[in-house]
Amino acid sequence: MKKKYLSMIIAALIAATSTIAPIYSVHAAYDSTTINTNLNSTVKPDHVTLTWTKDPKTTQTITWRTSTNVTKGLVQYKNLATGETKTLNATKQDFSTSSTDINTGCMNLFSATLENLTPGTKYSYMVGDGQNWSTKNTFKTEASKEDDVKFIVFGDSQSGNAAVPNYAPWNKTVQNAYSKNKDADFMINVGDLVEKGQDYRHWNNWFDAAKGVIDNLPEMPVQGNHETYNAVGWNSTKPKYFTSQFKVPMNGPNGFKGQVYSYDYGNVHFVMLDSQEDEESPNNDEFLKKQAAWLDSDLTSNKKPWTIVSFHKTPYYNKASRANITLKNIISPVLERHHVDVVINGHDHAMSRTFPINNGKYYTNYSKGTVYYVTGRSGAKYYPDLSSKVWDAFFFDPQDMPCYEVADVKGNVLAINTYKQDGTLVDSFIIDKDHPQNSTKVVLPTAYNVDMNNKELAAIGADPRLVIYGTPIAFGSNQAEIIKGKAYVNPNYIAMYLGGKYDSSRMTLTIDKQTYSFNAKDLSSNKNVALNALSKAGFNCSYNTQFNMIMIDK
Repeated sequence: MKKKYLSMIIAALIAATSTIAPIYSVHAAYDSTTINTNLNSTVKPDHVTLTWTKDPKTTQTITWRTSTNVTKGLVQYKNLATGETKTLNATKQDFSTSSTDINTGCMNLFSATLENLTPGTKYSYMVGDGQNWSTKNTFKTEASKEDDVKFIVFGDSQSGNAAVPNYAPWNKTVQNAYSKNKDADFMINVGDLVEKGQDYRHWNNWFDAAKGVIDNLPEMPVQGNHETYNAVGWNSTKPKYFTSQFKVPMNGPNGFKGQVYSYDYGNVHFVMLDSQEDEESPNNDEFLKKQAAWLDSDLTSNKKPWTIVSFHKTPYYNKASRANITLKNIISPVLERHHVDVVINGHDHAMSRTFPINNGKYYTNYSKGTVYYVTGRSGAKYYPDLSSKVWDAFFFDPQDMPCYEVADVKGNVLAINTYKQDGTLVDSFIIDKDHPQNSTKVVLPTAYNVDMNNKELAAIGADPRLVIYGTPIAFGSNQAEIIKGKAYVNPNYIAMYLGGKYDSSRMTLTIDKQTYSFNAKDLSSNKNVALNALSKAGFNCSYNTQFNMIMIDK
């Protein structure tokens, strides 16, 4: 390969290693770093949040906070159809900052679950102690026979800067989305709500930014890796602040209560998982295996016609060189075996959706596979190294502004629309189970080396295409080869893509100061390295016979 092309590739890779959070004109209320020993709480309730811990048809859970001198919590609520008004006592939870926070303070959290509500009914409510009350807000219960389920989905809303908890972009995204979708039934944040989960300044700004939405629309959140991060540095701890403030169904496996759960709404079964093995239990795959066993049992008992599973990290990613192999290997087989319709992820800050996938094979028929949907970003942080991968049916990089999704399940039709923060439509996606011809058309890529009249394929020849971190290597020959059923790849391309070096005389591949050694038995006559040797070295390797691709990541 000519040197100038190598220089261009290496320069692009170096540029792709940084994370960028753009500068916005911010409202002071959403980027404050001021915090007192009451964590800015007062006698007047704030951080009022709707969730469900029980049946959405007949219950509603409400959580809020006050300063510690408030010891009594009440919910006063009114059936807007009948005018009947009731008052319910709330339970109090003492909350103090953890040792991993740079702030020191205490507040009280109150929570109450209203029960025996009327299905399909709108209620007004306010919370307080009898003297100091919140503003009056509303919620609605699920109808007895709900066949239209509408919800808003938000990707990572974090500030992107630990020292500057800027949630003005999140404020604009959530407020714009809600103003255009007041008929939504609930909302989902797919993790990384905040930049630093153990720095309460970030939570103050996040809640302030979402006021007027999360107190009128139930929030059913997913935890991300940033919810685990300590205020100083990037060490992790259990997401205490997340689980304390969001009350969710406690039906997950032991050890994951409040982080893993499932619930039904209308004709959809929803499941939320915790993908943070690296942060919460490094190198201990039991963290994910325990969830996989619970997930298998949960999905086995599921009777709903639609199933949507959400977790933060991406089995099918869009970053240049960040894969989640263990997560994919442990969780995806369960999802695909039970034919989960859509998996909703965050983490990569891209918006993408895959072909229907089952056991590594891509399909044109949605009934045969699971679609993995990455939701983009709803906050300030974006990445410069995102791209469409070989498994993507659609890809969008929200560099200019945040985005959000609106999902609507009507009977046997699921529609997911992605919008920019300003309301511009980015993508429309439909699965119609009764009339598949009305579903979004899937066009699979042509298998490599099939059409030798194609100049690009003819130049490569009949050998497989090498795909590194989901990106096809689009240049050069001798990328990969199959000899007597055994796959080999050119290590020079791996080194170039990952900014490393391959020493052919020593048969060593060096990436990020880590060296992988091979021997002559591992090499083909063309000096390519056997796939099983790369696997033994810790790379994740597979040969996709459907498209004649050798796929490598780590």
